[in-house]
This record gives sequence, C-alpha cells and structure tokens, in this order.
Amino acid sequence: MSRPFPLLPSLSGLLLLLLSVAVLTLVIERTRFWIHWWRRRQARSRTWRQRITAGTDSGSLDESLEDWELAMGYGEPLLQGAALLAPLLGLIGTVTGLMGVLAQLGPRLELPPGASLATYGQVLLSTAAGLVVSLVASAGLLTNQGLRHWQINQLRRERRRPVETVE
Repeated sequence: MSRPFPLLPSLSGLLLLLLSVAVLTLVIERTRFWIHWWRRRQARSRTWRQRITAGTDSGSLDESLEDWELAMGYGEPLLQGAALLAPLLGLIGTVTGLMGVLAQLGPRLELPPGASLATYGQVLLSTAAGLVVSLVASAGLLTNQGLRHWQINQLRRERRRPVETVE
C-alpha cells in the first residue's frame, strides 16, 4: 500500500537537513568570530581607549560601536528562525510518517504478520532531529547574544569612563 503524501516526509527531512547544515555552519562561524575577537581584545581595547582619549567625535564612536554590534550579531536571525522552525519540521515529518504507518496498519489497526512495532518507531526520528537542531540553534543564539551584549556594554562603559590626563 502506498503512503499518503509521499513527498512530505522526504521534503520535511530535506528541509531539516538543510537547516541543520546552515545552523552548524553558522555556529562554527560564530565560534571562529569570537575566538578572533578575544585574541585581538588588547589591541582593540588600546585603540578604542586612544580614540576616546583623543576626543574622537561622538558620531564616529557611535558608528564604530554600531559596526561592531552588527558584526557580532551576524546570523542571529537565522539561528532564531531555526530554533523555531526545526521542531515544527520534525513534527511534520513525524505526523506524515504516522499517517503512513496508520495506512499500513489498515482499518483494524493490526500489524502485518512478522512486523515489529519497533520499526514503526522510526517515524519519531524526525521529531528528535528537529529538537536537536533547535537545541544547537538556541544554544548558539543565546551564547552569541550574551557575548554581544557583554562586549558592547564593556565598550560603552569604557567610553563613559573619565578620560585620564597625563601631566
């Protein structure tokens, strides 16, 4: 007997696979960004402090902060969307898989001779995969947002500190 809606489980699985690749790629990119950011923190801090001490106009400092914040927040919308969409794609795969299982069981909902119920449990794999992708996306998003807020607040605090004069 053919499965109802045969394209939906494979389509949701394909979309989930593509989403997981995008999430993993972005999480790796964000990790590389923050490692690079930390390695250059002393030079950046020294340059930032010199610009403040030199009396660089406020607009130029604001633009620098905005540029840094944009660089730090890169990819956050995709991670946020993935955290929301991945479990839904997994559920679509599970629901359509269950529809196929119910169609195979027939009107009396009996297992075919020699069939094991354990093999039908595989329809739940797409939900598990969706939850894992969502977990990775959420962890990457929250980590990136936390680091971004922390660093921008440190830069703003440094900017508000009184300028030390050398006599």
